[in-house]
Amino acid sequence: MLYVCDQSPFSHGDTRTYGLRLTFLVVSTTFGFGSSQGNVGELLPVQVVITSHAQASTAPIVLSHILISFHGGLQDVKIEHQARETPPSTSSRRPDVHDVTLSPGSITSDHCSPGASNRKCLVGTCDLAFSPGTAKALSFNLIAKDPGVIRVHNITSGLETDSFSLGHVVSDAEYMHQLDFWLASPGGTSRRAAGNKGLNEIRIYPKPPKVRIGLPLKKEYLTDESVSMEVEITNEEDDDVEVTLEARFLGQANLVPVWTWITDERPSSSSEDPLNDKQSTTASELRLGRIIQSASHKVKAAFEAKSIPTEAVLEIKALYHILGEPNTPVSKVLTHEVIFDRPFEANNDFQPCIDPEPWPSYFDTHDSNEEDEPAKGLRQIWQSNIRLASFATEPLIIKHVELEVLDVGEDTICNISNISATPNPTPNAFTISPKDFHEPQFQIITQKCDLDDRQSTTLQLRLQIHWRRTHANAPIATTHLPIPSLLIPFGEPRVLASA
Repeated sequence: MLYVCDQSPFSHGDTRTYGLRLTFLVVSTTFGFGSSQGNVGELLPVQVVITSHAQASTAPIVLSHILISFHGGLQDVKIEHQARETPPSTSSRRPDVHDVTLSPGSITSDHCSPGASNRKCLVGTCDLAFSPGTAKALSFNLIAKDPGVIRVHNITSGLETDSFSLGHVVSDAEYMHQLDFWLASPGGTSRRAAGNKGLNEIRIYPKPPKVRIGLPLKKEYLTDESVSMEVEITNEEDDDVEVTLEARFLGQANLVPVWTWITDERPSSSSEDPLNDKQSTTASELRLGRIIQSASHKVKAAFEAKSIPTEAVLEIKALYHILGEPNTPVSKVLTHEVIFDRPFEANNDFQPCIDPEPWPSYFDTHDSNEEDEPAKGLRQIWQSNIRLASFATEPLIIKHVELEVLDVGEDTICNISNISATPNPTPNAFTISPKDFHEPQFQIITQKCDLDDRQSTTLQLRLQIHWRRTHANAPIATTHLPIPSLLIPFGEPRVLASA
């Protein structure tokens, strides 16, 4: 085969190539993409316009094939001649638009441009006979499998007769420049301008995900509460998909919750990563499997908030591929900022109280050595007045409030009782509204085991609140609030005798 191109001359096997700088061609070919950008896995409209510049008195030119090669990952396209009964157009100003259907094939050595070898391509057919002064726009669709920039590399026009074969390779963008994209319309042929730069290249972006993630997540949650929800995955692709879910909380280490998928088999949760201060959990993965087109799948998930207020970002990924495209992974990422606030704050006031019991006598000796002997030392009574405020944005149900002893001095006994006027307004619980207050009161009785013990004692306390949200079946959460330490002096007063 004889090739004519606009490069340096060289020989390749039985093919001879001549480097010619042609300014006028009998047949010209231009190329254009239907748009300047596209996505992986979606149809890309493409068009090649072939125009005959032959003199009116000459016979029609019949091309054997058109071969288009690309930079950027698209397969080569070969359009072969197949005669049609449709009469050719007689005007080159508006080319006839022909839709070409492509199917997998290969490029034979006879059709390869210089330096090419046999390789796979997409093959279609069209009537490539051109009367003088006519033009045809060959339209077809391609699918990109990788993101990036794709541009046409060269276009080869083949002409075969009984006596010779001729191929013309155009690789100069100036000659392949196409300013218009031609469209078939009921009134004839219309065109869409491509601009001064033409459409010789296209930028391919990653495939846009069409799997939707439905998540009933609030912006604010409360510390110490357990949260469960249903995550809905909807397949809006044009085919069935295989889906795997990943979820994790991103935030300060040891403060963000652990996300857990709840399945029929067992919970699947993420694990903490102590080496990373910014991303404190690894992703919790769950393989959903196949979801048919237009169908949805629901899966349960849960997490338990930590006791310290913090801010975090929940990241949920749906990693999937279409069944017909297993080598084209797609991901849908949903991020949601979440704030974890304390539901309550408390102020405390300690007040000493008068003990109505008589003071123990210093002269009243007791020789019993039993371990369960009651305390005989000095006793003090204190009252803790607590003002509990709700910082939640919605009403909460408080089941129970208690003052808990964390630590008391050696050889000291401490008993606490709730002396609120209405410790339980209802038999089981009461509701506290946002920015409302509850004022429980507790009596603290401390007593030394030995009357001779005069050392001061530090009492460590904390407030324990059992609460839940107002909706049905809401789990009970327990919040602990620190209470300032109480220093109890036992040195004075001292009673030596009483009448």
